[in-house]
Amino acid sequence: MSRRDQILSAAAIEQSIDEGHIIVVHEGYALKLDGWLNKHPGGRLAILHMVGRDATDEINV
Repeated sequence: MSRRDQILSAAAIEQSIDEGHIIVVHEGYALKLDGWLNKHPGGRLAILHMVGRDATDEINV
């Protein structure tokens, strides 16, 4: 299993967020969006609003 395909517990995701990482969930995958935060066409707040949450419905518009 590669680093990209790791299975993470909710606690591990929460710990990463507590460490300052920007993580959202999309279709069951935890996405680390640290590098994308300042590039998102909708602005930083569009991502920051969804940190730690399931953003599937918002992404799949």
